[in-house]
Amino acid sequence: MKKVLSIAAATMLVSGALMAKEVKIGVVLPLTGPIAAFGQTSKGGLDIAYAQNHKLKNGDTVKLIVLDDRGDKVEAATATKRLIDKNHVTAILGEVASSNSMAMAPVAEKAKTPMITHASTNPRVTKGKKFVTRACFIDPFQGAVAANYALSKGYKTAVVVTDMKQDYSVGLSKAFKKAYKKGGGKVLKTVFINSGDKDFNAQVSTIKALHPDIIDFTGYYPEGALLARQARAVGVKAPFIGGDGSGFPELIKIGGKAVEGFMYTDHFNEAAAKSPEAKAYVKAFHAKYHKAADSMGALAADAYGMILKAMNECIDAGKAPTDKMCVNKNLRGTKNYHGITGVINIDKEGNAVKSAVVNVVKNGKFAYLTTVNP
Repeated sequence: MKKVLSIAAATMLVSGALMAKEVKIGVVLPLTGPIAAFGQTSKGGLDIAYAQNHKLKNGDTVKLIVLDDRGDKVEAATATKRLIDKNHVTAILGEVASSNSMAMAPVAEKAKTPMITHASTNPRVTKGKKFVTRACFIDPFQGAVAANYALSKGYKTAVVVTDMKQDYSVGLSKAFKKAYKKGGGKVLKTVFINSGDKDFNAQVSTIKALHPDIIDFTGYYPEGALLARQARAVGVKAPFIGGDGSGFPELIKIGGKAVEGFMYTDHFNEAAAKSPEAKAYVKAFHAKYHKAADSMGALAADAYGMILKAMNECIDAGKAPTDKMCVNKNLRGTKNYHGITGVINIDKEGNAVKSAVVNVVKNGKFAYLTTVNP
């Protein structure tokens, strides 16, 4: 009898293995190009999360198909279409930059394929969309956090530096100015730059003449570092505060001593990581990369975890994890997801409601200042 049972059990295991399928998730990141650090650190965190879990409840194996869009809008849209039409993915994770995510979103919408961006903070990414969700907070919240923090430190006048080529920067500047003025601050001027610029002499001269208490920089780290260096070189002493696009090691590598005291809002700091999920992730990240865990990697890991949770909920409901409508419904319905970057709740617009942290460059490293809850 025992032998018969053993044969039956073995048959069931073999049958289950044969029935297990491969579920594909597409990933679009800027692994090369001007903002490659965003994509590379995102993939680093995603690799950690994938190593920790790439099996679904029913035994299906998750396969990641990663495409490099080189930080380009057209490439991002093309990669999305390829993942859907050629690779037949169930869901897509990406992009980092809001402009690129906005180029991807219409493609995902048309194909009714769930897409989750881990780091695009411009509200327009999800506005009016049914199949686009995000794992990060949005710029109106981030901008208000930066503005209110600046005011709390006594900085009553500001110059805002906006990158006109980046929807992220335009939106974040708008959010900062609205909250700053509401809190009693005075915006002396908005100074414009463009991604890829190297010479900021004109902008720096304007800033120096205005003598602001603080400089709000809403672009990405390459321009932020160069602007800070050129500002310090002519004697501008006002502190900088930026958004999550600033907080990368390259800011310090390029900016050197000029970025000491540079403050920025962000999604994660391992010094504030208290949950079991966050601690396990940080431990694994340190073991693999031998450096501090960054926000982009943590966000990518959270977005991946949210997709897996949505797929497993489909399995629980008796549906296939490849059912796009089911996966999308569950992503949009995410409540109290205990991720690495905190507790995530998705609102009716597909946006994550969650905490932010404020960090600062101190002694050539990123240091944690405070956490701000929504």
